Amino acid sequence: MSSPQPSLHETPGNGTAPSAPPLLLRPWNHEDAEPLVRHHRDPQLRAWLATHLDTTRQARAWVDAQNAGWAAGTRAAFAIVEDTATGGTAPLGHIAVTGEGAAAVRVGYWTAPEARGRGIASRALTRVARWVADEDSPFAGRTPELVHAVGNEGSCRTALACGFPLTTTLPAAPPARPRAQHLHTASVPRTPPGTQRAARAA
Repeated sequence: MSSPQPSLHETPGNGTAPSAPPLLLRPWNHEDAEPLVRHHRDPQLRAWLATHLDTTRQARAWVDAQNAGWAAGTRAAFAIVEDTATGGTAPLGHIAVTGEGAAAVRVGYWTAPEARGRGIASRALTRVARWVADEDSPFAGRTPELVHAVGNEGSCRTALACGFPLTTTLPAAPPARPRAQHLHTASVPRTPPGTQRAARAA
């Protein structure tokens, strides 16, 4: 994509506690390498991820790959941070949208240990789903899907709570899919092209 990847701000009044800082979903950068390595040391996170980042060099290469995906028009990856009065905090998680052509897009995410149990993943997923539906998004008009390994109950609860009902179970197919996965498909209606712009102009 020719334009820079946007940052997504959480809409105020989304039901979170008044004291909770709003979320900011921003592109990853090389300064995030150390937090990425630290988060990837978490055993629970490593149990579900296919890629493990063990060094800052690997983390920087991973960031470069995310940016290359945006440039190619196939991926939008965001660091999840809390937007405080003093600026954004260190990343608390990751959420990405991937897809090519006119097919459905896949959403994936993870959160750091200190972010779990606070609704961070649900809030980030809700914001990204809204962005995908927006006609200004490069993925506009494409149905969001979400997959996670069977047994990852936290991801399953998040998907269901955010309007991604369980569609089917995909059988394991190594090496690309080493274990069975749940496929969730967004149940919210997609906004027809032109509808939002017309509403804003009214």
